[in-house]
Amino acid sequence: MQLTKFDQWLKERFIYETRIFTMRLPEDGLPRGVRVEPTDQTSQGAYRHKLSIKSQKKAAKVIVLLKKNHLMYATHVVEVKHWYNKRIAPEGLSFTYRWTLRAIGLLILASFAWGVYLLMQNVGLVQTLKETLRDFE
Repeated sequence: MQLTKFDQWLKERFIYETRIFTMRLPEDGLPRGVRVEPTDQTSQGAYRHKLSIKSQKKAAKVIVLLKKNHLMYATHVVEVKHWYNKRIAPEGLSFTYRWTLRAIGLLILASFAWGVYLLMQNVGLVQTLKETLRDFE
C-alpha cells in the first residue's frame, strides 16, 4: 500500500537514522544530538568514526560541516529497531489508512449501539419482542 506524506514523516522522524562514517572529526565541533562512536577498522574499512544522527536537518548540517572542512565521509540511512516500529510503520500497510479505517469502524459500531439503545426505549417494541420470545419457547 502506498504511504501518505504523514506516514513518510513518521518513518523519517522516529524510525530512520542517518549514519555518517568519517576518518576525522571536524575541528569546528558537531551540533548537539550527534552521537559519535569509534568504528571497528576491519568492518567499516578506512573509517574511524561513526556519527549517528536522528534528525535529517542535523545530518544535512553535519554534511555541510564535513564538506567545509574537506573531510571524506560516507552516509547510510538505516532503520533502527524500536518497540514501536510495528505500530508506526507496519509491513506493507499505511499507518494513516489503518487508523482511518479503525475510526470509521468504531463510528459504525457506536452508531449501531446507539440505535439499539433507542429501539429498546420503545415500550411497545419491547413488549412485542417479549411476546415473540415467549411464543418460541
